[in-house]
Amino acid sequence: MAATPSWLGRGGLGLGCGFRALTGMPCPLCGGTHACAALVQGDWAAAWAANPGALVLLLWLVLLAGQAVVEGAQGRRRVARWPWWHPAALAAVGGGLVLSWLSRLAGLA
Repeated sequence: MAATPSWLGRGGLGLGCGFRALTGMPCPLCGGTHACAALVQGDWAAAWAANPGALVLLLWLVLLAGQAVVEGAQGRRRVARWPWWHPAALAAVGGGLVLSWLSRLAGLA
């Protein structure tokens, strides 16, 4: 990821977003790679500008990974009322990603 900013500046591998190629609109995850590259550089504002929804998704994935590490270290599944993999958490993250996408399409973000 540290080399990603220069790689993105050169156009990457020439692989683009299939959704954008078909519809002409960015997909919900468009800008996600730029957001991750900005995070690696410590530029939170640029990451948020690239795709706020992708940051929410990334945070959720980090929480899932953290829960898996804790469960693995303890040797048992964590019994919690709201584990990060709960369907309601997934719906909230997915809904946030869609709302972020719609606001970007409307020019609000």
